[in-house]
Amino acid sequence: MLKRGLCVAVVLLGAACVDKMLEQDLRITNTPPAAKLSADILWKEYQDDAKKADKDYWGKAILVTGVATTVPKDGPAPHVIIFGQGPQSSVRAQLLDEQAAEILASVQPGERIALKCFCAGLQGDVQLKSCIKP
Repeated sequence: MLKRGLCVAVVLLGAACVDKMLEQDLRITNTPPAAKLSADILWKEYQDDAKKADKDYWGKAILVTGVATTVPKDGPAPHVIIFGQGPQSSVRAQLLDEQAAEILASVQPGERIALKCFCAGLQGDVQLKSCIKP
């Protein structure tokens, strides 16, 4: 019985170390931002020291502002707004499905926008999930 209990504990502890997050997490609507910063500064912090940036931002709600460089209006989910110049040099904000149509209708490329999102770290570009208008 002790061996079985130990196995369960190991499995539970392993699950707590998962480094993935939900693509769509409604908790963003009620979670206050842990930080407020521009998309440019967020990108720079990840380039300078990704481990430190993950410690500061990964899994936390953050308020990010910046100029939207790409705002695709059509196409299937996931709906995204991109801050920056492209892959390997941008912040990619995946919108919460419940608010995606409204957000996309209200912003054009080149316009400044603020979004509250969960930070999912650096994966080619900086990934933000479940983004909503604050």
